[in-house]
Amino acid sequence: MNLLSKTNLYITIYSEIEPIIYSFFEKKGVTKSHGNFSQEAILMLVLKYLASLNRGHNILVQNQKLETLEAQLMALTSKFQLDEDHKKNMEIITLNYWINRLKIIKFENSDIYNHISLKLKHQKIYFLNKNYLEGKFSYTLLDDDLYESLIGLFSSLKDNKCIHNDTDIITFYNAFTGKPLDKIKKRIQWIKPKILCVYFIVRLLHLNRISKSNKSMMLDNNQNHKNINDENFWKIMEVIFKDKDGIPMKNGAKEYENIGLTSLPNEVSIIDNLLIGGIKGPINKYDSLR
Repeated sequence: MNLLSKTNLYITIYSEIEPIIYSFFEKKGVTKSHGNFSQEAILMLVLKYLASLNRGHNILVQNQKLETLEAQLMALTSKFQLDEDHKKNMEIITLNYWINRLKIIKFENSDIYNHISLKLKHQKIYFLNKNYLEGKFSYTLLDDDLYESLIGLFSSLKDNKCIHNDTDIITFYNAFTGKPLDKIKKRIQWIKPKILCVYFIVRLLHLNRISKSNKSMMLDNNQNHKNINDENFWKIMEVIFKDKDGIPMKNGAKEYENIGLTSLPNEVSIIDNLLIGGIKGPINKYDSLR
């Protein structure tokens, strides 16, 4: 799958479903029926919805019947049935996400693509919020099961005493889901040496598990290399991380230059091991960092 297309698709879907889900759980009828949801609980719902979107896409590719599409759409959006406008918006977002995933894998001539296209022609958008797409963004974690990978990384970094125990899941979520940098108010506190944080981010990038992106980026085969040599890439780390003394994580590029093929940071095995257990898919810890 085209990495940048997938990245942009994730950024778009985050920005579209979050305000609608938040709005839905603030409605009086919803709170009366389901009670009040904390911000953390709502973010977990966002991640789980994304995972369901990806599972639904895989099912539709394998079974391209209209009945399958209707069943998958109902399974995902039925939880919003207490408010018809919110439910309709989630249907539109879901259908658009699926059709864009089909475009990425060049399924435009498939039956399921035609079924989704016909449904979208009859839909009306009520209140989608596009403001999240403007400006610069935090890193974007790339995985079909965002819930599993995000929670896995968060828990593993705490268990290995890489991040402070007071770091909350909302702060971690914002750092790895393509959020506007000017909206991020809290930083993850990294309590091991700064160079190990740099190694962690670089490993994620080289494993194609994160991307730093904005709407105007173009993809080529050297995108990872360009990202690391982009000043804005390290600015993101400064905005989302602080060191053990509470100072924003500056000079990432300088720390990166100290990482060589034969000279690696102390405790590097911690990062390699948690990436195996804390995020889906194997890694080769002997891959070149250059």
